[in-house]
Amino acid sequence: MINRLMFETNITEKLANILTLKLNKHLKKEGLEFMKMKLGVEIVFINITKFIVVFTVAALLNLLKEALFMCLIFGSVRRSGFGLHAKNSTVCTLVTLLMFIGGSYISYSIKLNNYFVFGMFLLLNLLLFKYAPGDTENHPILGKKTREKLRKQTVTVGILLMILAMIIPSQLIKSLITLSVSYEVISILPITYKILNRGYKNYEKYERANS
Repeated sequence: MINRLMFETNITEKLANILTLKLNKHLKKEGLEFMKMKLGVEIVFINITKFIVVFTVAALLNLLKEALFMCLIFGSVRRSGFGLHAKNSTVCTLVTLLMFIGGSYISYSIKLNNYFVFGMFLLLNLLLFKYAPGDTENHPILGKKTREKLRKQTVTVGILLMILAMIIPSQLIKSLITLSVSYEVISILPITYKILNRGYKNYEKYERANS
């Protein structure tokens, strides 16, 4: 499985390089601008490949709807909460498989009542308020106002998802929503950055340099 993912990653990078060179015949980018364009194209190709793999596996295991739902919920929080990314696309794909396929599977065994959902989301939203948005070395989130805006957006989404999880009677939906938000919270916790030996509050060094 890992060898196949690595092979697909190499193919993806080659396709991204070919498309970047063709685009650049018209755009005429050079130096840093060319590298930014190349990185953007690679990210698009890698994400497409990753989700094709994940959702194909989910379909084979009859978990496609659940995995799609988890992806939607996770994405709704992550779009403003940000957080850690895997260092390469193969690891990212494996982690995504574990999160959405594994999460979909175990959600059928998790039984949550509204008291637990409320208590769990109280903790999750407090952690989102304290630690969101989480940046990375390659994507520092600059500007205090920007970070505060993103934090408010993230917590607002967290509260709305809590209400949704409490309103919907389905135990499965409650579990899928709670797990998805938990994944995002884990990706922004300082202890997660420390365990994975990643830079935390990366914006600080950029802001100090410009102060």
